[in-house]
Amino acid sequence: MEKSGFFNSSGGDRVYDASDFAGYFAKLVTNGIFYADTTNLKVTASDGMHVLVAPGSAWIRGYAYENTLPLELTLTTANGTNPRIDRVVLRLSAVDRKIALSIKTGAALDSPVPTALTRTAEVYELGLADVLVGKGVVAIMQDKITDTRLDSALCGTVNSLITAVYE
Repeated sequence: MEKSGFFNSSGGDRVYDASDFAGYFAKLVTNGIFYADTTNLKVTASDGMHVLVAPGSAWIRGYAYENTLPLELTLTTANGTNPRIDRVVLRLSAVDRKIALSIKTGAALDSPVPTALTRTAEVYELGLADVLVGKGVVAIMQDKITDTRLDSALCGTVNSLITAVYE
């Protein structure tokens, strides 16, 4: 099937929705955070079992995200026996029609590993940071937060896919 766009409608013959535009932009711009400012969506320790995500913006599958104020997220209570690794993610939910910050709580194990990112047709996540939650801790320290924003397998930075080809 051939498809073209975007043209003005004449008598209702051209109707576009958000998925049309997202599909178009997804071909031109990669998923990731905008890294003009090095603090863009950076995760830092806050009080107790909280982390703070700095203001910033990102792009996921052609959809835009922007957070204009620091946002505090709460981690669940630490396990008394084993450590775990929680993951701070930016999640696109096609079902909920939104992009939002979230914590993916890891499994408490002798040798914990970060929870896998979800990347399906309905949900797509970017991993911003991994947080080591030690056994029995009541506060998160900055040295327990691993920044994963620049890891292209987990998050990465927004890039244009438009490149010149010279022969």
